[in-house]
Amino acid sequence: MPMQRSRTHLLAWFIFSISIFILNESSLIHLNNSYLYSQELQTSIMLKKGNNWIEIKQGDELYVRSYNAKRKPSKLPSSTLGSFTDAKPIKFVGIDFQKKILVTEVDYILLSDIHSISITSSKTMAFRFIGNNFAHGFAIGTLIPLTIFFANDSGENEFILVAFISGFVGVGVGVSSAILGLIHGLTYPNIENEFIVGQNEWIIVEE
Repeated sequence: MPMQRSRTHLLAWFIFSISIFILNESSLIHLNNSYLYSQELQTSIMLKKGNNWIEIKQGDELYVRSYNAKRKPSKLPSSTLGSFTDAKPIKFVGIDFQKKILVTEVDYILLSDIHSISITSSKTMAFRFIGNNFAHGFAIGTLIPLTIFFANDSGENEFILVAFISGFVGVGVGVSSAILGLIHGLTYPNIENEFIVGQNEWIIVEE
């Protein structure tokens, strides 16, 4: 009898463990979350800064940068902010103003810990980086020969040649910068704006 009872308890514990694992992996419950949010869960966020308003709805994909224990914010992927933990894209579920938490599909985030909220875009940031880098590279490349020309007080006859060289150098530098922009843009999260939450910044409006 004791042996049979032990086997029964072992089988029951095995079934219970498997059930918990399946539920957790299926996102029906999350054991890594220590908060229980109230039933008054709002399914949209209103961000306000001056006369500007941004609404984030349930199901929207976000990058939420939050503070760690040392009060340093996490970083966006590929940004140069040292060795802080990368923020990851998550789907917004709702916000509980009673518990002061933002609820996502994988975690609960204290409102006081939020550094910024960024809404993902359907556009890739590669095109933005390519355009910006080419424009800046072209401007710098053309200015260098022209600056040398005017600094040496060369004659007017040489200006056409210098202008041609400036354009050639500008295109070369611009294309090189655009390639670097493409590489950076492909690894950068597809966000157009980062809304920093805090004093004199964007605020989360409690309705």
